[in-house]
Amino acid sequence: MLTVNLSKRSRPLVIHVTTIGITAYKALLTQCQHQREAGLEVRFVFSPSAETELLREMGFPVEELYIDRAIKPVGDIKSILNLSKYFREVKPDLVHTHTSKAGVVGRIAARLAGVPHIVHTIHGFPFHEDMSFLKRKLYQGIEKIAGKLTDVMLSQSREDILTAEKLAIHPRAGPLVHIGNGVDLTQFNPVRFTMKQKIAFRFALGIREDEPVITMIGRINPEKGFHDLIDALHMIRQLSWKTLLIGPDEGYLPVILSKIKGYKLEDRVKILGLRRDIANLLAISDIYVLPSYREGLPRSLIEAQAMELPCIATDIRGCREIIEPDQTGILIKPGDFTALGRSLWRLLENPGLRSQMGRAGRERAEEFFDEQVVNKKVLEAYRLVLNIPERENYKDNER
Repeated sequence: MLTVNLSKRSRPLVIHVTTIGITAYKALLTQCQHQREAGLEVRFVFSPSAETELLREMGFPVEELYIDRAIKPVGDIKSILNLSKYFREVKPDLVHTHTSKAGVVGRIAARLAGVPHIVHTIHGFPFHEDMSFLKRKLYQGIEKIAGKLTDVMLSQSREDILTAEKLAIHPRAGPLVHIGNGVDLTQFNPVRFTMKQKIAFRFALGIREDEPVITMIGRINPEKGFHDLIDALHMIRQLSWKTLLIGPDEGYLPVILSKIKGYKLEDRVKILGLRRDIANLLAISDIYVLPSYREGLPRSLIEAQAMELPCIATDIRGCREIIEPDQTGILIKPGDFTALGRSLWRLLENPGLRSQMGRAGRERAEEFFDEQVVNKKVLEAYRLVLNIPERENYKDNER
């Protein structure tokens, strides 16, 4: 078993590589705080993002190096060379890459720079059933090659592990490790919010106290299915509701706005953009929707279930690992906006069913989706390759 030579550094340096800063801030922050408490030095690398200063204020060094989310050979080679140069300068003991694109360029760069240990987390493979055969095979081939550059591969989804085993996508030694996904169950807990607070949140958004709220969170792009939700909302326009669309635009917002205008739903659908008060917004929601075409193990679904919301999502990998059909929510076929509309109608007309599913969702989140469990699994994976000393404060956190 290889261990880190700490003669030149008092503690191991881990660098997390993501494509954009929101992934680091939203999905990895508590993991990295846990790692720092365990005695690691933790840094981030991602494209220029608004989250850079937020993370720096928390004491995490950030290096901004551009990584394009699309496949662009010339730009990707430049990113690899820039990353490799940075790794040679700072000499990390371990590079941990996240998501598909940063995972590929980050692992290549780390191997070129001679980084001793490389870990990758699968946040959902980039290929899926609805892709063309050639494109799917290309992405599968890239993932196989990247796997051979990796010492430890972690997966949020059990289904992704089965897919990887079927396609022979694996690290250099050993099987993939399932870590799951989780959220802060104390932050995302409906008992935190008083009725007075929820009324104030609604008032700030111009929503009446008695209006049911349908919420969707995600990057506004074609893959997330925002267009299917708008079509479904048109089907239920005669019912009382308001809808919150939350997330950064990736160039698809004009399509969504045009569809909203075409259905004359401007006064009923609120576009909130990127928000940092997600728990507050879920606290005033009654139904959560995620009609996505591709996911890893969607954190937003877990957050919604933790907040006791019934969820409607597509029957795809990741979503079906979170939702228990007709217990904690409803699963529909991707692209089936008619089924989405019918499901929304069913829940809007049945408050008792909403409450029942919401309570079951919270119980499921407590059993399977506690981020503290995920944090411990990631750190244990590091222990496979790093000689991380036990520290009293870390052991106290484990109790």
